Amino acid sequence: MAIRTLLLCSSAALMVSTGARAADAIVAAEPEPMEYVRVCDAFGKGFFYIPGTETCLKIGGYVRFDSNYGESPYSGESNGWDAFTRGTITLDAKSDTEYGTLRSFIELRSDANNITDTKTYLNAAFIELGGFRAGYGDSHYDTWLNSAGDIINDDVIDYTGDRTNQISYMYGGDVGFSALIGLDEGGGSYDTGFAPVPSVSYHGDDFPHVTGGLRYYAKEGTGIAFIGGYDTNAEAFGGKIRVDVAFNDVFSVWAMGGYQSDWDNNDGPGGTRRLNYYGPWLGDWAAWGGMAIKVNEKTSLNAQAAYEDDGTFAAALNVDYAVVEGLKFQPEINYTEFDGLRGHGSAVGGTIRLQRNF
Repeated sequence: MAIRTLLLCSSAALMVSTGARAADAIVAAEPEPMEYVRVCDAFGKGFFYIPGTETCLKIGGYVRFDSNYGESPYSGESNGWDAFTRGTITLDAKSDTEYGTLRSFIELRSDANNITDTKTYLNAAFIELGGFRAGYGDSHYDTWLNSAGDIINDDVIDYTGDRTNQISYMYGGDVGFSALIGLDEGGGSYDTGFAPVPSVSYHGDDFPHVTGGLRYYAKEGTGIAFIGGYDTNAEAFGGKIRVDVAFNDVFSVWAMGGYQSDWDNNDGPGGTRRLNYYGPWLGDWAAWGGMAIKVNEKTSLNAQAAYEDDGTFAAALNVDYAVVEGLKFQPEINYTEFDGLRGHGSAVGGTIRLQRNF
């Protein structure tokens, strides 16, 4: 009996000793402290440091739903009930270097509608350093003049070619004097909107297209800007000038005019016109103008009108309403009076947009 008691006591002591050593081992194997994500306030709201680096990253994008009614402002055909959905993701990475801010930007889009079903594509990807940019995206022929107005269907009278590979250098900033010089590949296609040449493809010939621009903004929303480009394939020039005036925090107006050379150039394949990448409108010239009225903190009213030398007129009016922060509701009505190569007649239609930005 005494021997059995002694054995039981010894076993218990051994188990306690073993458990203590195991507990010590568990404590010793405790993982290293986790490095938490740090906010980066050097480049504005929304950036954070990529763990283990000095690079700041911002993730953003939007989800958009458009519903079109009535007649298309682009062709005059009936929309019936035409819906369109888009999802966009953007990645913006920045870091400080001895040559200035090093930036890389990527924008991926996925579109779904009743024509193309679903497609995912690269909308933009470029690298910037000290005023230099190289990559793919909207041409500076568009962005240098801040596109057009805050209108959904703002390009019924088109003002730029498609996205393109490009390289450029910009001197200056958003306020004050700035200048730009660049090269565009001019890739992509353009839906002309009329039957003789329903669609054309642009491309740089043996040498890329050349762009240059000047801009002066006395303050945000008030200034003048010019951009010009030479299409080496069509051997034609196109240029635009834009004036913006912000009278106060409530009311602002803008006007833009464009001119292109050799509009009636018919020495393309089969006697077709070699359309100018820097003159996507029909005719020698075109003009656009608009206004914006900030009704209150949540609501603004936007209007735009445009006319091209070939005879087509387009107008649009919308309301931009912020339902809550990050979510906007934007109903728009459009009117187009067709003439020239686009045909004859008028179209009345509209779009209702719901968009959540993040």
